[in-house]
Amino acid sequence: MSITHWPDRVESLVEQIGAPLIQSRVMSSCESTQDQARAMGLGSVVVTGQQTAGRGQRGHAWFGGGDAGLAFSVVLPATRRPERSRAVASAMVVSLGDLLPRRLRVKAPNDVLLDGRKLAGVLIEQTDDIAVIGVGINVGAMAWPPELEGQAVSLYEAGVDIERIAVLELLLPPLVAAWSSN
Repeated sequence: MSITHWPDRVESLVEQIGAPLIQSRVMSSCESTQDQARAMGLGSVVVTGQQTAGRGQRGHAWFGGGDAGLAFSVVLPATRRPERSRAVASAMVVSLGDLLPRRLRVKAPNDVLLDGRKLAGVLIEQTDDIAVIGVGINVGAMAWPPELEGQAVSLYEAGVDIERIAVLELLLPPLVAAWSSN
């Protein structure tokens, strides 16, 4: 599905959220939104239609589902509060809760599970002054590599037919708020 309408919607979303967000970039494909966002700096949001070398916790690869997933990263001020990681995943659970007829939960430290299967993952990489928060969410995937069969699930498989950009619009504001809250 085409992402040609995404740049305007992402720019509008960044303007709506405001500080600390200041700029955005939409890419049809990239290796890692984490790397792209880090290069852009504080206040950046990078969204891609297809991530080819996403990474997860403890060096694991993230299967992005080709053009059926959503990957985005946002660069926010660093924090020394370890509960922020869980707060981001919890904000995602609350935001997605209205869409899903099933129960979502956070698997520590920051995965989102639907009926025990992984729906989304969050990767937070911090330096002294910035935190790059990357999110991968399975939106429209209907098939999985053999090693993920029975372990991963998409919104579509759960009965939610939604545009990937609409998922970003749903998740980004509460994610930024959860990270930035005192």
